[in-house]
Amino acid sequence: MADEFLIVKRRELFDQVWSAPMTKIAPKYGLSGVGLAKVCKKHKIPKPPVGHWAKLEHGKGSPQPELPELNDTDLEEIRFFRAGFEPVTKHVDAVATTPEIVVKDDLRNPHRLVDQAREKLRSETAGYRGLVSVGSQCCLDISVTKKSLTRALRILEALIRYWESVGGCVSAGDPGTRFARDEDGVSISISEQIVRHEKPRKDRYFKEYTYEATGKLTLSIDEWGEGLRKSWSDGKVQRLESVLGNVAVALEKWVLHERERRLDRQCEERQEREAMKTREAKKASAELESERIKNLEACANDWGRAGQIRDYLADLDGKIASQTIKPIDPESFAKWMPWAQWYADSICPITPTPPRPETDEPIARINKSTEHLDLTAKTRQRLKQGQVSDTDELAELTKHQLEERCGGRYSNMYREVTRVLEGVGYDISARSRW
Repeated sequence: MADEFLIVKRRELFDQVWSAPMTKIAPKYGLSGVGLAKVCKKHKIPKPPVGHWAKLEHGKGSPQPELPELNDTDLEEIRFFRAGFEPVTKHVDAVATTPEIVVKDDLRNPHRLVDQAREKLRSETAGYRGLVSVGSQCCLDISVTKKSLTRALRILEALIRYWESVGGCVSAGDPGTRFARDEDGVSISISEQIVRHEKPRKDRYFKEYTYEATGKLTLSIDEWGEGLRKSWSDGKVQRLESVLGNVAVALEKWVLHERERRLDRQCEERQEREAMKTREAKKASAELESERIKNLEACANDWGRAGQIRDYLADLDGKIASQTIKPIDPESFAKWMPWAQWYADSICPITPTPPRPETDEPIARINKSTEHLDLTAKTRQRLKQGQVSDTDELAELTKHQLEERCGGRYSNMYREVTRVLEGVGYDISARSRW
């Protein structure tokens, strides 16, 4: 977003703070003089001493130091996250004297929004309280009797014309009438005060009322803001037409207030994003640490088991060598001992694993003719069609090759062939059953 931050070079800020008092420079960055002084301190930018500008004003000397060089390149750029306050502040200062806003006696050549509202509201039927309004449609937010409609439109006409003359913009729709400057604005409405009278009735459980239009109008700012005025009404002497200048001043303050709220929200969102990054980094670090611990404990356990097995084998070998004990089956024991030593090495995390010694006779692989295999009728027909002669040839075929050679896709055939090959002793570990 355009207002997220403003990047200023360290040299540029140094030149600025020595060209004018910091209280005049600070608002440009949405800071106070004290806030800007803290920024200068962080980035090692010398500030004018107390009395510097007074000395210059009276023709006395007050030397300007050189900007010191830094080794830290990160300090060479300053990011201000409140850039852009100055334009709104200027508008507030410009209307601080309360402008004079004149309400015309007629609605000749009205503003397009006023003309649009007049056309829509005149065609509306008054509600049960006698007021006309169009709710959330694209229209100025007006809720008055038809008798007061022209006056309400003239008041908004004057206020809209003034606001646009000082660089603001006005829109109508949902929500209501919005007076804005750049991205920030507030919604306002104009309504008529209605007095409710209870009808006399004998039935005390059900009440009926009549509504009386007072002709008194209220202009409201429909936002939340502590300490800011948000409504102006007709009184015994005061008329809304006479306080539109005060409304304009308040609008500028409200827009600044909304701008501050928006920038605060953006600031909080940035804070949350940074905090979230840290939380996620900590979580990832904790998960990684947990995995390290699990791996370390597993390795230590395997190392301990391997050591126990080796100690056991050494003790066993010693007992047999001293003829303290004798193996029941010396031939099997001679094969078992190398296997047991291999197993200890295989589970030890710090010992290279040697080739596994053969302890049992390998399962014989029998190469059979496909004619003598126990096959389903469909698979037998397909293999015959593909001229697959024996299991050695069949074991070399991939699923895709088998389908191409034996004609079309037949998913069950590959699974069946794999089962059959396993049954006659072939290693199917590299084959998928699917």
